[in-house]
Amino acid sequence: MEPTAHICKHFSYVKESTMELTLITHKPLLVATIIVSLMAGARPLRHDLSPPATTKLTGLFPHIPFDDAFSDFYVGKNVRRVDNGSSVDLVLDEFSGSGFKSKDVFFHGFFSAAVKLPPGFAAGVVVAFYMSSSEVFAKNHDEIDFELLGHEKEKEWVLQTNLYGNDSLRTGR
Repeated sequence: MEPTAHICKHFSYVKESTMELTLITHKPLLVATIIVSLMAGARPLRHDLSPPATTKLTGLFPHIPFDDAFSDFYVGKNVRRVDNGSSVDLVLDEFSGSGFKSKDVFFHGFFSAAVKLPPGFAAGVVVAFYMSSSEVFAKNHDEIDFELLGHEKEKEWVLQTNLYGNDSLRTGR
């Protein structure tokens, strides 16, 4: 099967192999099928729904005081200990934010965070929970981000997730 000019016009390159050409020409069909499948399961956004009942996992793990497990990452004065050091409040002032990081290195595991978002006008604020291997692998690290992007009043927060492998930050998301 020879590729036609029509196929070449829609793709930046066409391999010589018939099998690869077939995969390339069916890619739009696959994407359309995935989009239709996702749309079939979509429901309209309703604000009167409450989250489903879940099992609280924090009680299943041993309690470790904050200062035993974490250290200030930047602007330490904005990391305020509460509940006898069992948790912290991160303060956002007009000059800077705040952050903390784990003292230990983890290669795998169960990670969670309970995050309370700032109320009211929060345009320009980014609340992030992320895991990165940049301190161990500075030139080719991996990273998983969960970022909540601030908003104007009466608007929803936006969740953005990023996954970088082998320092793919140079080439984008």
